[in-house]
Amino acid sequence: MNPRMSIDEAYWAMMAAAHLPGEQYTDPPGDRGLFGPDSAIWHVHGDVSAVLGGVSGLILGTLNEPVTHGTNRFSDYLQDPIKRLGFTASFVLGMTYGSTPVAERLAGTVRAMHQRVQGAMPDGRAFSATDPDDIVWVGITQAYSVARAHVAYHPHPLRGPDLDRYFAEYAVINEMLGAPDSPRTLAEAEDYFTAMRPRLTVSEEVLQAVEFLRRPKGGTPATRMSSALLARVATGLLPDWALTLLGGRPPLPRATRIAGHALIRTLRYGVRYPMIDEARARCAAASAETAA
Repeated sequence: MNPRMSIDEAYWAMMAAAHLPGEQYTDPPGDRGLFGPDSAIWHVHGDVSAVLGGVSGLILGTLNEPVTHGTNRFSDYLQDPIKRLGFTASFVLGMTYGSTPVAERLAGTVRAMHQRVQGAMPDGRAFSATDPDDIVWVGITQAYSVARAHVAYHPHPLRGPDLDRYFAEYAVINEMLGAPDSPRTLAEAEDYFTAMRPRLTVSEEVLQAVEFLRRPKGGTPATRMSSALLARVATGLLPDWALTLLGGRPPLPRATRIAGHALIRTLRYGVRYPMIDEARARCAAASAETAA
């Protein structure tokens, strides 16, 4: 049983599980996309530490109960979580590294999917995937968690104004989904969570979603062990206030950090991002034509 192989295989199973229509990275030549190779978001999303942040962001996102309720009612992620993660990865990677037409197409596809996700909680609270407030919540829980993972585990992390550039660039994605007022710096993100905390609730439905996200997954003992480790490290990235809401205590930071670095080293050994190479080649085509 090779834990390294099990983690790599689980990761690529997620990546290959599902793709949004129109996701591609080669055309049109010369189009730099929304951000380009020198952007902060290319740097942050190009490292496997973003995977940890993405899982942590899903856990953090459950704390907005109406959003969680809407996801449970209109999504099949409880039956096929790998497919759901595959679609999420397809969207984020396509928006980050795809050409401008690809990003516009993917954003349009997701906006259309969001049209049907609306309703009300049993207590009367409304939810709608087209509501700018809900779009901001889903986006900023991801951006904030990925940023925390980036600072903790990236070999060359962005800090200060450079990290703020990441939030400003991620806000562009939220804007294309219909939320123009997303936090654009780390400080704005933290202020946003401070303002949101009185509105966050932990119900049985929220706890069930968290337990599901943290539950070991996979068809082999090694893969289940690997997914459990990933969930443990992702939980360790949650801010203390979120852990308190969930009724837990901050995990031992040294033990969690050691486990996180071991997991990241394993992923970096086997995980490659061919779409980034394709995107770089697409962007470089403009320079080559200019030079000619």
